Amino acid sequence: MISKEEKIEIRNKVAKPLLWVGIVSISMVFGGLTSGYVVVQGDAFWVQTALPKLFWYSTAAIILSSVALVYSLQSARKNKQNHLKYGLVLTLVFGGAFAGLQYKAWGEMMNTGNFFKGNLADLKGQRGVDYNILYRGQQMIFANGHYYAQNDIELINPLDERLNNSFNVSSGFKYVLSGLHLAHLAGGVIFLLVVISRAFSGRYATGNVLDIELCGIYWHFLDILWIYLFAFLLFIH
Repeated sequence: MISKEEKIEIRNKVAKPLLWVGIVSISMVFGGLTSGYVVVQGDAFWVQTALPKLFWYSTAAIILSSVALVYSLQSARKNKQNHLKYGLVLTLVFGGAFAGLQYKAWGEMMNTGNFFKGNLADLKGQRGVDYNILYRGQQMIFANGHYYAQNDIELINPLDERLNNSFNVSSGFKYVLSGLHLAHLAGGVIFLLVVISRAFSGRYATGNVLDIELCGIYWHFLDILWIYLFAFLLFIH
């Protein structure tokens, strides 16, 4: 019969490796999506437009949430229980702010006609100012009220009908990347709520802070993942 202490020791040994396996798996999924983003960008109509300003604010919020979680872990190791609780609650607040700002950023995108399932005909604003449209990775020619491919120098084959009926792949990818990240963040929030509950019940006064460490690893990973996605969308799109 395995004792309670032995069970705890086994859990402590396998918990972090299992978490890292999950993190690697998630990284591979997002790596595949961003690779697909680059490939499709050069093989379809593609909208170039500025990212929602709220993405910047949400990035600041998730960075602050990680800072608060680092403070929480340091407090737990020093057995400063009140500081631990404050830090965990602040982490949850900043995490919630991140999610709320992301949701509002989607609204900002929709206001410009960039929908999850929208067509290019839905775009709002002034072409060349608010957005540009590429075709197979090249700027399109806009002349006499019509769009032409870059190599159609004589302006023989207008692409207006194909363009207007084309799916807005660019905005679709933005929703998928940010939405999938939020879905994984939801798992982190559930884990964080469990840690908060245990902190308020005095679970970590004994010095066993493995739960906080695991939550921190996953949360910081989500932080770094979003920074990567944000930088990718900012510079690659």
